[in-house]
Order: sequence, then C-alpha cells, then structure tokens
Amino acid sequence: MNMKTWKKILAFALAAGMSLSLLAGCGTTSTGGDSNSPAPSGSTAPSESQTAEVTGPAAWTSVDDLKGAKIAVQEGTTGNDVASAIEGTEVSAFKAATACAMELMNGRVDCVVIDSNPAQALVNANPDKLMILDFPASEENETYAIATQKNDEGAALAEEFNAAMVTLKENGTFDALVAKYISKEEDATLPELKTVENPKGTLVMGTNCEFEPFEYLTSDGTPTGFDVDFVKYLCAEMGYEVTIENMDFDALIPALQSGRIDFIAAGLTRNEEREKNANFTDGYYEATQSIVVLKPEA
Repeated sequence: MNMKTWKKILAFALAAGMSLSLLAGCGTTSTGGDSNSPAPSGSTAPSESQTAEVTGPAAWTSVDDLKGAKIAVQEGTTGNDVASAIEGTEVSAFKAATACAMELMNGRVDCVVIDSNPAQALVNANPDKLMILDFPASEENETYAIATQKNDEGAALAEEFNAAMVTLKENGTFDALVAKYISKEEDATLPELKTVENPKGTLVMGTNCEFEPFEYLTSDGTPTGFDVDFVKYLCAEMGYEVTIENMDFDALIPALQSGRIDFIAAGLTRNEEREKNANFTDGYYEATQSIVVLKPEA
C-alpha cells in the first residue's frame, strides 16, 4: 500500500469516528440531572406547594382516637377522671401541668388532657411545639366553685362568698379579672382593692399554684392568678383578711377536712364526689377539658 492510499484510509477512519461520537451524544440522556430539562409527563414528584400528610395525635378528629393512648394529666383533677374513663388509655398523673407538657415534648406520652385555660397557657409557653385539638376531651362542661368545710360554719362561709360574688359581678370586678387573666387584654386594669378596717378574722385559702392562669407563682414565688385575686376581692368585700397556702392538688380536700385551711380556690370543679367531703359556693366559671398534642413536623 503506497503512502497516498494510506492517508486516504486514515482520513476516512477519523471522519467515521467523529460521526459516531456525535450520534452517541444525541441519543443518550444525562444521568447528572439537568435542571432545565422538563420532567417526564408521568412524573409524580411533589410540587413546592404540596405539604406532608399530618399523622399521629395531631390528626385525631374525635375522642375515639384517644383509645389506647398514653395520656398525661394533673393528679386529682377532672382531666385525670376524664382521661381514665377513655377505653384502653395509659394515664400518667403529675403534680404540675408543666410536668405534663414536658412528658409530651419528650415523647413519653401522646397527649395531655387538662382544663382549657391551663391548656392554652401550656401552648403559649411552647408555641412552636404544642397545639390544642379542635374538639374537647369531654362533651360535659365543668363548673369551678369555692369549697368550704363540710360543717355549719363552712356552709355559712359559702353563703358569704355567694353574696360577695354577686357584688363583684355587679360592680365589674369579676369582668375585669376575666379581662386580665383569661382574655389577656393588654389594657385590662383591676379596681382598687378595698381596705378592711376592722377584719372579722383571717381566712386560710388552700390552692395549688400549678394551674395557670387561675393560680401560679410569680418569678419571686408569690401566688398570683385569677383565683388568687378573685379571693382577695371577695374576702375584702366580706370583711376578712386572707392568707394563702400552696400545696399539692390532691392534698387540698384532706387539708380542708382537717381544718388546716378554711376554703379551697384552685380551679376546683364542683361534683358529687367532692360534695361528700365539702360544701361549695355557687359556680363562678365554666371550663372544658382540652387535648394538647405535639405540633406536626414541618
């Protein structure tokens, strides 16, 4: 083969190789993912507007969904009774509402069952983690009342409280307390507390300062809240001075029975079982049992 023929063969081979390379490039799909390439017509990739499906307790729609759940409650409360009555539940009782919230946030329980206003206080303290379901744990409303000793003196004291309650509702004090502690109105102000010139005596109030906004402790350990201020106005109207003893919720009725305290104001629900051991005033506030759960992950 002469040199001229060899050069022609080499040129032909090079041209053929380049053509094959171009054809191969046009006929293959990049595996690196081209952001400018359209998705296949049958693609099921989610759009940015789609959100993950809510599951778990946050997706519950009725009390039936709580069957078999692990529930945290405050010991001795109506929430304790309501949760225990739900089929198959595992109920853990704690001294403080905040302890219930910690159990929930640590994943040891599925939910917390507690009165509506304390439930909202827990959510307000942990807005990024907790939420309240839009149905109650019980269809029955509960009524808070003040409990007095189960004797004639206790019955008479309850009537004094009732008369003072009427006065505070008529003069706007009760509504002012609701505005400050329940509605959380920024411009809410309370009327000046009446000075008791010649007190009839000193009454001892028993409470559990773990039930915000009704009773809780300030940063310096002073009892405050709706019930605390309500009682101060009531006792001033009745002509008494008042002192406050903070104790575990389930110790309140025994303390009343023993005479250690004169009355209980602690977001206490009036019911038949408690009426066996105490006299009660008329109701002053109605509440429901709420269900607090973890917010679904974003």
